[in-house]
This record gives sequence, C-alpha cells and structure tokens, in this order.
Amino acid sequence: MGIVLVLVSAVLFAGVTWYAWVGHLGLAAIGLLVLSFALYMVGRRKLGPTLRGRLDIIAKLLFTVGGSIALLRHPIDAGDGTRLPLYTAIAEYIDTVDRTTFITFALVAMLVKFVGVITSAWSWSLLLKGQGIRYPFWSKIMTAFLIGRFIGTFLPSTIGLDGYTLFEAGKYSNQWPRAIMAKTLEKFIGATGLFLGMVVTLPFGYRVIVDVMTKAGKPEAAPLLAAAIAAVAGGISLFVVIGLVWPVFIIWHMKRFQRITGAVLGAFPPARKISARVLGILEQFTEAVGAYHGKVGLLLTALFCKFITHFTTAAVYYFTALAIGVVGAHFWSITFGSTIQILATVLSPTIAGEGAREAFQALLLSKQLGGVAQAVLSGALGFIAAEGATLWGGLFMLVRKPGWRPAYSLVDDKQVDYAWIVDSEDKGFDAQAIARARAEHQA
Repeated sequence: MGIVLVLVSAVLFAGVTWYAWVGHLGLAAIGLLVLSFALYMVGRRKLGPTLRGRLDIIAKLLFTVGGSIALLRHPIDAGDGTRLPLYTAIAEYIDTVDRTTFITFALVAMLVKFVGVITSAWSWSLLLKGQGIRYPFWSKIMTAFLIGRFIGTFLPSTIGLDGYTLFEAGKYSNQWPRAIMAKTLEKFIGATGLFLGMVVTLPFGYRVIVDVMTKAGKPEAAPLLAAAIAAVAGGISLFVVIGLVWPVFIIWHMKRFQRITGAVLGAFPPARKISARVLGILEQFTEAVGAYHGKVGLLLTALFCKFITHFTTAAVYYFTALAIGVVGAHFWSITFGSTIQILATVLSPTIAGEGAREAFQALLLSKQLGGVAQAVLSGALGFIAAEGATLWGGLFMLVRKPGWRPAYSLVDDKQVDYAWIVDSEDKGFDAQAIARARAEHQA
C-alpha cells in the first residue's frame, strides 16, 4: 500500500512540474503539491527504513529539479503583450547589453541579496535566543534558511521559508510554543523592517510617487499620497519600536484591544468563530512580546537586521537595472519604488510573487527605468538574482538525512537529548561545539 501511495504522489508532483514548465503555477499547482506531499509522507511510513531512505533521496532530487524548472520557466511580460519564460527573455535581451556589464551587475545583485538573507537569518537566530533556544548559526540556522527559500519557489509569499525554519526550530529543540512565539514576533519585526525602509527612502524616492500620480492624471495628489505612506509606514514602525523598547506599553494596548475586539465580535453569534481566531492571534503576539521583556538590545538588533534585509532586497533592483543597461538609473528612487513592490509581492497570493512583482515594478518604475519592458525585466531579473543566490539551498535539503542533528541544540543553556526524534541514523552531536556555545552564552 505504501509504494502505491508514493507512486500516486510522484504522478501528482509530475503535474506540479508540468505547471512549472508551462508557467502556470497557481492554486491548482498548490493543491497538487500539498496532496503529493501528504500522500508521500503517509506512504513512506509504511515502507522499510532502507527503501524509505532511498526514496527520500529520489524525492529530494525531483523536488530540486522541479524548483529549478519553476525558476527558469518563470513567465514575464516582454513589454509587448507576449509572455516569455524568464531564461528566454534574458537570452534575447542580453544581446543588446554588454555581456561584461550584465554579468558583473547580476553577480553584484546576487551578492547584495545574499547579505540580506544572512541578516534575516541572524535576526531569526537572535529571536530564538530570546526564547532560550540556541543553535549553531552557519550549519543550522543559515542552511535552514536556504532550504526554506528553496521550498518557497513553489509556494506563495514567504510560506516556504517561514514554515521550514519554524519546523526545524521546533523539531530539534522540542520547544514548539517558544519557536512559534519567536516566529510570530519575527513576522511583525520583518514587516516593520520593510516599513522602515519605506520611511528612510521616501524623501529620496518622492519622484516615483509624482510619476505614478502624473500617469494617473492627478499630479496634485502626490504630496497627499506621500504623506499617507509616511503616516502609515512611520506609524507602524514607531508603534513596534516603542513596543520593543517598552514591552509593557504594547502588552497593555494589545490586551485592551483584545477585550474590545472580543466584545464587538462576540456580540454577533455568526462572528464568534472569527472572534476566537482573531483573539488567539492577538494573544499569541502579546505573549511573544512579553517573553522578551528586558531584552531591548536583542530586539532592536533583530529589527535592524530585518531593515537591512528588506533594504538590500529593494536595492537589488537597482543593480539589475544596471545589468540590463539602464542609463541614468537613480539608486534611491528605484530602491523606494521597490520597497512598495516588495510589500505588494509579499501580499500577493501568487507563487513566489509570479506576475505581481513584474506588474508593480512596471507600474511604479517604468519611467525611472526607461520603459515598461526594462521595468519588467529588471523585476524578473531581481527575482532570479535572489533565487540564484539561495537556490543551492536544495543541496542542503539533499543532505538532511533522517539522522542529521545540529552540532548542538541548547534550551535554557542545556543540551537536549533528541529523545523525541526517532530514526535509524542517530548521529549524536558535537561536544566541543556545545562547550563553545555554553561559554559564549555565559559570556
């Protein structure tokens, strides 16, 4: 029965790969992927350890191939209404650009993005430490981030990254409530880092707002829109920063908001289920903040890391513009416009932001980049630069065998014994690495 379920899973994943090949990753592909994964996990449990291990390697290889296809076949609008696979569009356009220029700035874009990935991973590491969970950074936290980003090739928004990093944090510490609290706060801090990027770049990128409103036929509304962006982004940033510095302030407001929300929603019987869900989310956030009481330095460092993450992600599109030969590209204007595009892409339900990224880049920056085609291609190239910088996370996924363990996993400064993880390849852990971690923690 197990092998039958695995075969059905393979057929379903073949369907996902076909959708990736034709450039139609959407809800149907997500459904097939989820069902394929579920059937595979059920089926493999019914097989012997040896066969299960071999199938895991094959499954990871196929997933890696599928992810690569999804990346390279990512469809973009060429600017004349036609949609081309990303690699085709780049191959056609590169003939009009100096190859040395293209390769140089494409590599710079990848490097800038990778710096952002490192700072994001470091922020996650700090938030786990705030909950008393400590892992080796490079061999555990960083590799989990790369694997999560690779998995996210098939999924909307940051679901793949968030899901996998949370999974590993909980699995190897057996402290799921703490890991969930850290992830909850990471999402709020991450969003704040993006809004801070908008606030910082807005004065220098105001020209983008003027261009957009002029194109819409309402240039006089540009100052009002800029003020609205500053008020919303700045207000959210200020609220969260105050909450991180004085957790009691935000906890008091959150609990009061919980009571008001509960009273309003609870007054309507049809809304009681929604009320319970909303209150649960608010309570989770309140607890997450409260757990970091007295750790202001750690929290502000985590926030700064997330700011760097989103700022570098936005800056990537400036370098991709240079890569495709855009003359006179303005760093701050492109970076500001890209922060708005990133927010829209994150909120988009499309797979890996497919289509949304290019559409918003064209809407916001077509004038800054010299045309719709250049804006679309710079956006798409920004995507491939970001994925190219982390696509090799699939290699780490291949070596994550059942017996793999972090060199150490400290919970409240004590090494866990991994007794809750059952497999046939127990690797143990590195005693010297544990001793070093404890010394660092105590220092």
